[in-house]
Amino acid sequence: MENLIDYSAAAQTGSLLEHVIYLCLSLAGATFAYRRKSLTFSAALAAFFLGAALYLTGGPLFFILLMVFFLSSTFLSHFKASLKEPIEARIHAKSGPRDIFQVGANGGAALIMAVPFAISQNPAYLVAVAASFAACNADTWASEIGILSKKAPVSLITLKPVSPGLSGGVSPLGFLASLGGSAVVALTYGLYQFAAGNSGLLLWMQILMIAFGGLLGSILDSLMGAAIQAKYISRETGELTEQPDHNKIPNQLYSGITFVNNDFVNFASSLLAAILVLVFVELQ
Repeated sequence: MENLIDYSAAAQTGSLLEHVIYLCLSLAGATFAYRRKSLTFSAALAAFFLGAALYLTGGPLFFILLMVFFLSSTFLSHFKASLKEPIEARIHAKSGPRDIFQVGANGGAALIMAVPFAISQNPAYLVAVAASFAACNADTWASEIGILSKKAPVSLITLKPVSPGLSGGVSPLGFLASLGGSAVVALTYGLYQFAAGNSGLLLWMQILMIAFGGLLGSILDSLMGAAIQAKYISRETGELTEQPDHNKIPNQLYSGITFVNNDFVNFASSLLAAILVLVFVELQ
């Protein structure tokens, strides 16, 4: 088996000038997202610190993985927005710019895996960080593209049709989008390592594990979304929704646990995917 030290070295930070450049890039990305109304002010501030923390713990690799997720998800959130916005406004608990909790839900697992990498330099955490982003990207792509499916999604638990946009629903289009989102992050990891001089069977194994881990995270997201995420009966339409209230009047809980919202599910599924990939790599 190849020596993993080279894989770890490829994730290290460089000179003071490089530090300044990447911190400026993190600030520029957060500012751009805020001005595009993709993030609230507090979310943009959190995104800046997240980008800075990931760079300082894992170098350009972690920062690039974050940017791939952020840029692709931002683009897809605006893709055919006029078709998606009415559905999201009726179903989702949150709409419009992402808030600080959504930033934490999508980047928190990666940071949790990045800190022990910075301490131990164990390359297994590199794959775990990438897997967490692959899971977030897979879920985002599935949500943003799957909602446009002409075929009604079905619950991953009951296999019965559910409303488009409702958490826990899956469709063939959404599944393909999930696979694509995961593969993009996995290939980004592979290209970065290849450019750093790493190659061979081990790298291909890592790419496959990241892609599979991302897809697994998306499936876990759908399972938790169907099984434990809170869903309510809308006072306005009588249909299922993820909104806990309407005009500040509580909606009736239909299923799930009240504190389990989409942010909780996103964070938990990406963290579980990262942990499972980490354990698998460590056992090899």
